[in-house]
Amino acid sequence: MNKSTIKAIEDFLIIKSDKIEKADLCFCFRFPRPELSNIAAKLFKKRHCEYILIAGGKARSPKTYDKIFKDITEAEWHLQRLIKLGVPKERILIEKFSSNMKENVVFSKKIILSHFKKIPLKIIVIHKVFHGRRAIMTLGKNLSKQTKYILQLVETPNHQIKNWRQNKRLKNHLIDEIRKIGEYTLKDDLGLD
Repeated sequence: MNKSTIKAIEDFLIIKSDKIEKADLCFCFRFPRPELSNIAAKLFKKRHCEYILIAGGKARSPKTYDKIFKDITEAEWHLQRLIKLGVPKERILIEKFSSNMKENVVFSKKIILSHFKKIPLKIIVIHKVFHGRRAIMTLGKNLSKQTKYILQLVETPNHQIKNWRQNKRLKNHLIDEIRKIGEYTLKDDLGLD
């Protein structure tokens, strides 16, 4: 890849976390990593959010997760972790049927409306690095264009910004994310504004 291609990819896809603001809700996209629960619990304990919503049905993860997620959804697994990290159960909302990013949002919208009676004006959004752009596009199209989304991106062993160009696995992951954004935009699953 030449320098201008690398810069274009980084400018579009590798966005930074926003400055944290207080919000009614912290929305966590599905992914079976403890980093999600850790940051959500930390934000709750610092009173940056009143509630945490964890989305995620049965994991479609590598075989390393088969034992953990044999009888439990990703949302239920994170629920257990959040409680162990000191978040009261009554402050945790879970959506346990979704299997992709759009479903995370569409299925969670019903839970949000049931609980809050309207979509909150500010929502903290937690997701993996590389997925921030698509997360915001998915929320804008399928939840609310009026809501301010405060993005908090999490690095995991499989999602790291440092040296992504030299790591074939990370490079492939980044290129696949660009493909997904294009594909899902053409399907009208993502908002462009």
